[in-house]
Amino acid sequence: MRGLCGSIAYRPRTGAGKEPDVLDLVLYGPQGPQPLGGSAPVRAKVRNSGERAVWIAGVLDGSEDGIRFPHYLPAVTLADGGRTVARPGPAEDPLVGPLRVGHLLRLAPGESFDPTAGAGCLPLTTFAAFAPQAPGRYRYTLTLSTEAGRPEEWLGGFGLPSGAEREELLDLIARVPRITVSAAPLILEFR
Repeated sequence: MRGLCGSIAYRPRTGAGKEPDVLDLVLYGPQGPQPLGGSAPVRAKVRNSGERAVWIAGVLDGSEDGIRFPHYLPAVTLADGGRTVARPGPAEDPLVGPLRVGHLLRLAPGESFDPTAGAGCLPLTTFAAFAPQAPGRYRYTLTLSTEAGRPEEWLGGFGLPSGAEREELLDLIARVPRITVSAAPLILEFR
């Protein structure tokens, strides 16, 4: 099964009567059965399906294990039974690299990007490292959350910007839609 269109979950960031910011999250994978003992090349795409431009960041240091925003939270479960077989482990170090202006990108309506590619972006290691040893059908899921309680939850843990650079970052973070969206599950069979 190739990728399935992501389900949309959104909360308006703007006042009543205005168009909410909307992002789609989609997972893609290879067609046909996959060989046991290897990982499948699962990819993600974030798409602006709203009517105005939005700002967003990809998978940054600490995003996958929920230390910093945006959160990109992957998991793999057995398709028949739901038992979790892969998810991010506990963080080895809670200090994460600083957010930089170049890590945030503007998406015009209809534009999309791979959140694992580009400035400061990292692969989703949960997916890349998962290599099942038992045959079966596996469900890949991914949730993106930008709903930080405070803008500082985006900045990182060391080497934090100050002065004008910090103000510019906080301004860009304020332009990110506050949503949680989950991609439709991607089911892959391993034999």
